Amino acid sequence: MLSSDRRTFLLTLAALPIAGCGFQPIYLQGSASSSLHGQIRTNLIESRNGFILLERLESRLGEPETNARFEMTVEMSVTQAELILDVKKGIVRYELNGVASITVTDSTSGLVVFTDKLRQTTGYSGTSETAQTNAARQDANERMIVALADQIILRLTSTANSWAK
Repeated sequence: MLSSDRRTFLLTLAALPIAGCGFQPIYLQGSASSSLHGQIRTNLIESRNGFILLERLESRLGEPETNARFEMTVEMSVTQAELILDVKKGIVRYELNGVASITVTDSTSGLVVFTDKLRQTTGYSGTSETAQTNAARQDANERMIVALADQIILRLTSTANSWAK
């Protein structure tokens, strides 16, 4: 058996379990998830977090067309908890917890086609230097919002076959 034939045979053999489970790429041409591009209008959350979330969603799902098929409502909350306190060094560790509840509604029928609740956690350290602590807080907050947006996109695209037909 030639070396190239062996490689082809082994790759084919390795792909069999994936093919057997019904695996297909999320963004396959003509799939339900690829048809979502430009078809989801998201409500505007009037805050810095809302702007970051909307910007990320639209960069990945496309800006909504005038007659978008779906409306998505996102309700988001961010809480902060103090984890560790080192009094001697003046260092405090904070944890930011973000929760996003999403509801996708069919624009024409008004029926809810998808709902989910996603969580994301990130942390940052605070010191006695206010400017450094504020910068760390903003960075951690932005990372968390972007991660929440990515989770939303993943959930929408991976479940689109069941609701976006």
